[in-house]
Amino acid sequence: MDKARRIGGRLRRIDLLMRYHLRSQEKGLIPPSQMRMIEFIEKNDGCTQAEVAEEMQVSPASVAQSLKRMEASNYVSRDVCKGNLRANSLHITEVGLNAAKNCRKVFDELESEMLSGFSEEEQILTYDLLSRIIGNLESADTGSMNNMELSKLLCSEDGGKE
Repeated sequence: MDKARRIGGRLRRIDLLMRYHLRSQEKGLIPPSQMRMIEFIEKNDGCTQAEVAEEMQVSPASVAQSLKRMEASNYVSRDVCKGNLRANSLHITEVGLNAAKNCRKVFDELESEMLSGFSEEEQILTYDLLSRIIGNLESADTGSMNNMELSKLLCSEDGGKE
């Protein structure tokens, strides 16, 4: 493939443009990892930190750190579980619910803008082609990782530089 049609360069440009659009929003967006946690806790009201860690495929210590920040921002509240004083049940606050809804709206608007002018068939084809590219690049080591884990792996290997 000639230099003018390199796919990697196009994918990098998309990533940079998405970051630019998200950062240009003055809507106080929450980090994507917190967004995923809030959405999980909302759907599983009263879940435990261990359940969140399992769902997010991260360590309970990572979840505890994120929850501490989310609690300080008044996005979640914790209560001691009845029958297990060592566990906390998690609940979304009204502030957290509104932050997650706002964030989801911005993400959905960005995706809609990205796919503007694409027919339904082209959208499905784009998704399928990107899925195939991902499948081609995933290895036995990375195939079971979610994006957050893969990002942390990359940051730990390069000293936090992306």
